[in-house]
Amino acid sequence: MNEETLSVNGQIRVLGRTRPIVAIVGRPNVGKSTLFNRILGARWAITDDQPGVTRDQIFAAAEWAGRTFTLVDTGGYVPGSKDAIEVAVRTQAESAIADADIALFLCDGSSGLTDLDREVGALLRKGGGKSLLVVNKVDAVGPAQSLDEFYTLGLGDPLPVSATTGRRSGDLLDALVALLDAPEAYAADAEEELIKVALVGRPNVGKSTLINHLAGYQVSIVHDQPGTTRDTTHLRVCWQDTPILFMDTAGMRRRSKVDDPVEFYSGRRTVNSIERADVAVVLLDGTEGWVMQDARIMEQVLESGSGLVVAVNKWDLVEGMTADQCRSELRGRYPFLRDYPVICMSGLTGRRVAKCLAAVAAVGQRRRSRISTARLNQIVQLVTAEYPATHEGKEIRLLYATQHGVDPPSFTIFTNIPQQVPGNYRRYIEKRLRQEFDFAGTPLRIAWRRRKGEIGARK
Repeated sequence: MNEETLSVNGQIRVLGRTRPIVAIVGRPNVGKSTLFNRILGARWAITDDQPGVTRDQIFAAAEWAGRTFTLVDTGGYVPGSKDAIEVAVRTQAESAIADADIALFLCDGSSGLTDLDREVGALLRKGGGKSLLVVNKVDAVGPAQSLDEFYTLGLGDPLPVSATTGRRSGDLLDALVALLDAPEAYAADAEEELIKVALVGRPNVGKSTLINHLAGYQVSIVHDQPGTTRDTTHLRVCWQDTPILFMDTAGMRRRSKVDDPVEFYSGRRTVNSIERADVAVVLLDGTEGWVMQDARIMEQVLESGSGLVVAVNKWDLVEGMTADQCRSELRGRYPFLRDYPVICMSGLTGRRVAKCLAAVAAVGQRRRSRISTARLNQIVQLVTAEYPATHEGKEIRLLYATQHGVDPPSFTIFTNIPQQVPGNYRRYIEKRLRQEFDFAGTPLRIAWRRRKGEIGARK
């Protein structure tokens, strides 16, 4: 099997859980995302008064009383709906219930028990797993609000809380931790070894299709409607012994075109994912060609310091162009891409997805490379010999260099006149470093400093 048709089947595996999973489930607009944010102590999930804001599952690590667990926010469960997105949300919610160690079944105390609540309750009873019945929006202190009707669900004592104010959230977490299995039941966590990869791009370029292909099941909802993905969803996999965390993100449109608050916060989540990522895979739509927004996204990735892999997606639909022609055209339009991998692939069929994964793993490793000071200074001496530079008649002397960081590789070069080193000379230094040490796919950070005690150039 060649690289054109190489499948990821058998080469990629979804990593097992390292901590218990707790899923928050319930009908739309009962406050699931608000409770999710309350438990985490941060605004991870997007909240809004309109129903159906959350679609894909959102995963985050949480801790209470010395126990860690993975908290999952799910979309509102709407049984019987024929709407394509609501059907997909319902399927994901059912999957979350099946996978969870504990389900937090959230109801709305202000509106009372509904038929939708009863259907979700029946689903939980049928599953037979551990669950806690939580009644949200119980803001009043005292016996004014009766919870008697919630006992009819047959899921134990209802726990009244207010996700908005935090009232009795500690009691809820105490009850939750008491239900968790012993920590020994879960695999060791190796979070620091993961290569964090953000899948980013304009709306509808195929980010969710790709992450679903990698998983072998539906992680993110796929629909022709732009903006289907809102929150960032995660998938942990192992590719040829390299652990990778993929983050599927909302499509990025130009700010001037964003007037919906939910889309605005979705965009902020995407930016945060780029800043957290070791590598960003920027997906382009091969059937549409490239537009200015694609370039803006790629530049934003590089400014953040993340590595960059460009994936021209939907290649199964492209006719009349070879992959080499595509790369040549892209790099001709965006010259900075000469230092970054460009893969023509299809997230739907899997064509060259393995090649994309190999590029991601390689870039992730290169970002962590350390170069010895001795080897680095050999290159500095070579540069000085082959390309002596001056500024207004003054010799620019490269004194020595050190690597002061990784992720991305970061260097300090000491010289006699750091402020006067011209841009073309700086670019030449970066080019030589890339030639010598293979930093393909990652930006480099180079700081120019005056050596302590150096007062100027030689006369």
